[in-house]
This record gives sequence, structure tokens and C-alpha cells, in this order.
Amino acid sequence: PGHIIYSVPSRSSNMFSWSKDHHKTSTYPGARSGAGDTTGGISRDEHIQSYLNHDTLKASTRKVSADDTYDTVFQTVSGHALILRVHLPQGTTKPPGMTLVGVIAQHPWLDTRMRITGYQPISSESSWTSSGLKLGTAVNAVVQHMQLNPPEVIQITDESLQRIQASIAPQQQQKEQQQSSPLPNPVASGASEPPPDYNTILHADEESVEMSHMPIPAVPASFPELDNMSKEEMQDLLDSEEKFRSFVEQMSAVTTLIDLQSSIQKGNVETAEANLKREEELTMVHAEVATLQSDLREKTEAFRALEAKQTKLCAPPDRRDVIRKLTAAKKQAYKESEDVASAWVDEGDCDVDGFIDKFMEQRTVHHTRAAKLERLSAA
Repeated sequence: PGHIIYSVPSRSSNMFSWSKDHHKTSTYPGARSGAGDTTGGISRDEHIQSYLNHDTLKASTRKVSADDTYDTVFQTVSGHALILRVHLPQGTTKPPGMTLVGVIAQHPWLDTRMRITGYQPISSESSWTSSGLKLGTAVNAVVQHMQLNPPEVIQITDESLQRIQASIAPQQQQKEQQQSSPLPNPVASGASEPPPDYNTILHADEESVEMSHMPIPAVPASFPELDNMSKEEMQDLLDSEEKFRSFVEQMSAVTTLIDLQSSIQKGNVETAEANLKREEELTMVHAEVATLQSDLREKTEAFRALEAKQTKLCAPPDRRDVIRKLTAAKKQAYKESEDVASAWVDEGDCDVDGFIDKFMEQRTVHHTRAAKLERLSAA
């Protein structure tokens, strides 16, 4: 949807009702005191609801895309209408992204892509987590700072926003001329001019603009389109629904709304087309990631098998199992020594010294294993 501001405050007042302290400060707005404040316990839904239901921002904020992107319209004390686009990434620890759209401006808080980078709580994930702020409070602080410390607007890049700004300027000049005496401070007196209401936006369906369902903004002081019309022509408009609708659709305020809506829809289409152009690239990357995941799964399974084998080999042996194996090995050594003796008696194929060396070697192994077995059994 587009954004239109019908109610424009004078240069001496603010669109929103802020703190009484209007001077610039070195600390960032919305900061909480105390080092122990965190975002722990604040869910993503709580962040979004704190934004959409904020007392000051609610009327001038609307969702513009399915991925939790929102636009907030506000006007600065210098008379410029600006749109702050806010996106909350998945995960409550990631800081929200905030960008001024439709303009090229200079401000200490803005980078070259018009992103808000100077507001310390959203400068990094750790800053956002430690700030303990909800999304509504953070957006409110940024809007307040931009209103009271307006950026230097170099160029309005959006054509519809240019028309809106052109329509705001005469209204603001007219209000300033009508103020013959100084007005009381709106903040000190408790008075405040409401922010723009998104209900003033045109909603077009597939066939036509349903004017009967569009809430009409406050009636202006004059209607330039009606100044040169006769009473009969006005009555003719009132008597014909078709003529009345055609006349309203041609009014400058309505055409400006339609142009802004078309501009935003065009931007959405361009963004969607850019995403679709990357479909093939993303499909290839997805396939590569799937292959890597499969390889990782196979290697992980092989690693786990080797790890289990290593654990078994490095683990201390079971005492009963060692005694059982050592007993079998002792008997085997005894049998081998007896076989050597029997072969020498039966065949006599070697001299006495050779027989003794071979027999003693086998019997030594037998007695060594028997001694170890006795020590284990006695332990």
C-alpha cells in the first residue's frame, strides 16, 4: 500500500507528541539505563505487536510484504514527509533493519543506501540483545530523532512522493499564514496533532477503485476543483453516482494516492522479478548444499563407527575377560611345549641342546602366563 499524509503540522509543532526535551542529545533515544537489561523473554510476536500497537505509530504503520516488512509515515519539523521501512529478521536476537525509502538524504544516522546505522541499539546483534528494547520503542525512537533532527533531503527519487511533498508545501504555508499569534507549546499543553492514518489510502481491486469503501480524510478548508462550478453542475454531480465517482477520481489528491500505490506495486514487481532471476542460481546452490549434506552424513557415520572402535580399544579391559583369555593362553603354551617334547622322544630329529632350547622357550611362556594368572587371581 502507499502512504499519504493529509494532516500536516506547522514547523513549530510535531506530527507526533514527543518528550518536552526537543534539543539534540548525544545519547541515543529509547535507551534503557542499567547494564542488566536484555531482550531475554521477548518473543518475535511481542516485538511486532509492540510496533503495530504502539500508541504513536499505530495509525501511521502498515505491513507492506509477507516477510514482516512495515512502513511508517512521518513528517519532520522541516516539512518533509518521509517513509521509514522496517524489517524484523527471523530470530529475536537479530536487530531490525530500518531504511528511508523514496529519498536520497544525508544524516549522521544514514549510510549511502539510506539505512539507519547510527542508532546504537540496532547497530549489531549484541547491541540489540543488550538494549532490552522492544521493536515499537526502537522504531519510535528513530522516528522521533528523524523528526526533531531532520535529514538533509538531497533528492526525492519517487515521483509520487514528489507530488505528495509538493501538495504538502502549500498546506503548510497556509497554516503558517493563518497563525496570527503564537500558539502554546503543543507538548506542554498536552495537545498533539495525530499522525497520518493509513485509512486514507486508496484500495484498488481488480476492476475499479471502490470509493464507497475508502474512508475520506478530513474535509479541507477549500475545494479548488469546485470553485468554478455552478450550483447546477454541483447538483448534477450529487444526482449522478457515476458522474460523482468520475469527478472524485480526477481530483488531485486521489490521483496522487493512485500514483503512489502504483509506484509501490511497481517496486514490488521489480523486486519479485529480481528474485526470480536468481532462481536458477539458488537452485544450483541448493543442489550443491544437498550433496555436501549427503557427504557429511556418510562421513559422520563412518567417523562414529571408528570412534566407537577407538573407545572400545582404549577402554580398560574387563578383569574376568583377561583371566579367561590368559588361562586359555597358558594351556596353549603348555600344550605346545609338550608337543615339542613328544616330537623329540618319538623322532629324535635334533640334538639335546637344540631340544632343550626349544622346550625351555615354550615352557617359559607357559610359566610366565601362569604367574600372571596367579597375580590377577590374588588381586
